[in-house]
Formats: sequence, structure tokens, C-alpha cells
Amino acid sequence: MNLFLKSLRVRVAKSITKEFSDPLTNENTWSEATAKDYEANAKAQYALTQALNKDDLSHIINYKSAYEVWNVHTFTHEGTSQVKRSKTDLLHSKYENLCMLDNEGIDDMLTHFTKITNTLSSLGDNIDNDQNIQKVIRALPKSWEVKATTLKELNDREEMYFCGFIRNLKAYGWR
Repeated sequence: MNLFLKSLRVRVAKSITKEFSDPLTNENTWSEATAKDYEANAKAQYALTQALNKDDLSHIINYKSAYEVWNVHTFTHEGTSQVKRSKTDLLHSKYENLCMLDNEGIDDMLTHFTKITNTLSSLGDNIDNDQNIQKVIRALPKSWEVKATTLKELNDREEMYFCGFIRNLKAYGWR
């Protein structure tokens, strides 16, 4: 959502980070800055409400600023900092315990892995490229051991991008 708001202009994206109060004066007397803030708030609030389902929309319908909408929506979905920490801890546990099951294909395992890492990222906990590669290698079954060792050595020599690593892994998996 932040990326979408930035595409509407930086001022629009920033409107979710600061309080906004409707100017009480006549619109004709607003300064240029007040008019731009009003417009940015309206664009951000509109974009946020368009992204919500009916249930979420009912929680924020009476708020007058993008800042308030963003905070209510964030609190509703992420919870308090304690809830956020609990979610992060649970996801880290899933991340650490991830392994490719016998009846699972590489795409299934990678989809599960991507959901975990994307959710961690959305909670502000990014895992670097090398850690993700090493985790996927450790999650592979014994039947992939030769390829995993080759990939590990390649990765140790020179940093490999995750997309290239996945492409290489899938090429091996489809043989």
C-alpha cells in the first residue's frame, strides 16, 4: 500500500504518517500548503478505503483522515506491539522448521516459504538474501543433497540472487 500511495505522490504517502485536521476556514482562504495537504489526505484516504473489504470498511468509515484510517486498519490487522511480536515469533518458528515434505513439490515448498518471508517482511522483519538461500537449502530433502551441496558451494563463492537460486533449483527439480 505504501508503494501505491507513493505512486500518487510523496505528499499522499506521507499523509498516513501525520495527523490531519480538516481546515475550519473557507476553502478560498486556504494557503497553498493547506490545499495540498487536504488533497493529499483525500487521495490517501480514498486509496485506503478502496483497498478494504466491507468488514474493514465498517471500522473506518467515520474517520476523517488517512492517518486515522491507516492506524485503525494497522491496529486491526497487526494488533498491539505484543501481538505483532507474537506473530513474528510464530513466523520465525515456521521459518526455522520449514522442510520440504516427501509428497511436496519444490513449487509447493517455495510457495509456503514465500508466504512466511513476505508476512515477516510486512511486519517489518526482513531476512536477507543469503539467509533465505541457506534456509531453502537446509529445507531440501536428502534426495536433493548433491544439488544442495553444489548450490551451497556456488553461493559461498559469490553472492547469488534469490531469484537465480530458485530458477536453478526448479531446473534441477524438473529433471
